[in-house]
Amino acid sequence: MQGKGIVKFFLVVMGIVCLVQYLLILPTRKVEKAAEARADKVAMQISDPDRADAEAKLARIQYLDSMSSEDIFSIPLLKSYTYEELKRQQLAFGLDLKGGMSVVMQVDLRDYLEIMSNHSNDPTFLQALDNADEALRSEQSDYVTLFAREFQELSEGKNLASIFSRNQALRDEINFETSDAQVISLLRTRANETVDLTFKRLKDRIDKLGVVQPNITLDASRDLILVELPGIDNPERARSFLQSTAKLEFWNVYRVSDPGLLDAFVEADRRLKLMQSGDTTAIDSIPEQEMQVDTIWTASLDSLGNPTGDSTYEVVETPVQNDPFS
Repeated sequence: MQGKGIVKFFLVVMGIVCLVQYLLILPTRKVEKAAEARADKVAMQISDPDRADAEAKLARIQYLDSMSSEDIFSIPLLKSYTYEELKRQQLAFGLDLKGGMSVVMQVDLRDYLEIMSNHSNDPTFLQALDNADEALRSEQSDYVTLFAREFQELSEGKNLASIFSRNQALRDEINFETSDAQVISLLRTRANETVDLTFKRLKDRIDKLGVVQPNITLDASRDLILVELPGIDNPERARSFLQSTAKLEFWNVYRVSDPGLLDAFVEADRRLKLMQSGDTTAIDSIPEQEMQVDTIWTASLDSLGNPTGDSTYEVVETPVQNDPFS
């Protein structure tokens, strides 16, 4: 009798779970049917079958993207749910049931080591990188460990501190007395931070892709990122998202309350009106660009990147970069 009670309990729980999943599926199914109708409408307007299929897929994706943040289901006095929230709470079917795209990505730590070495031309360093690239294809280890092993086999008494101490960001932590083990430990710590940051940025990028229930995991021991995108029907779009390069740019910005900003806009507007009317006095009144003389020194380096002392210089004139609102 006790066994029957346990069975009944689990049947009730499973029934509740099924009911909840059914309630989650109905609103999203309605949105997806509307997306299919939009796609069919777009395809009917195109005679080329291949182009019609591609445009239909794009129209479906764009419609679902536009609905991802829209409320499509609400429980009175409790909560409203968007399409994306409901899809995330549904049971994940995975690639085996739903199909999709699976990608294994590896963070390129060779570029990272080259940057940390200040792009050293040391032949031992470069050969160790090449050997680590080759070893990475067959060994289950991380790149920094493989590089350290290859460098130790080729170094012949040369230490890593002589290479990485040239980096301004590492000079406070590395000097010529720093052992190879300490240098590798520091590089591994910095590499882990880089890989973890890449993993987080990739997750943010995939969230913007609009894929429902993606699976993104990090294999920190080998610097690998596994990405599974179930149900995706536009692999080229996903590939471009995953492969695109992120760039950080800095711009000077001003606030409306900054001194001289509004006056500068008013003066610019006045001069433009004069120029459009044919008045050349607006151009004549523009002050000439102030110039400054700079001396640019160019160091002569040997094959290892060390200065030889035969430096050259050039005298050039450059515009003075004054703040127009100061």
